[in-house]
Amino acid sequence: MYNTEGVDAIATITELRSETSELIEHVRKTQNGVLIQKNNDPYAVLIDWETYKKIKEKLGIDELRELA
Repeated sequence: MYNTEGVDAIATITELRSETSELIEHVRKTQNGVLIQKNNDPYAVLIDWETYKKIKEKLGIDELRELA
């Protein structure tokens, strides 16, 4: 995992597998997401539960799938 401008942190799928607890602790402490990459492409974002709830509330949606 490393820091980069505009994104708090980036991790690969492999790092997610081997450092799950550390990545979860990072997002809980910083309340910033971690971009997960697969084959150097953005794949997912790991965020803490409180941030997730705030996003849903701010957007006024029950399911994030509605945005897809």
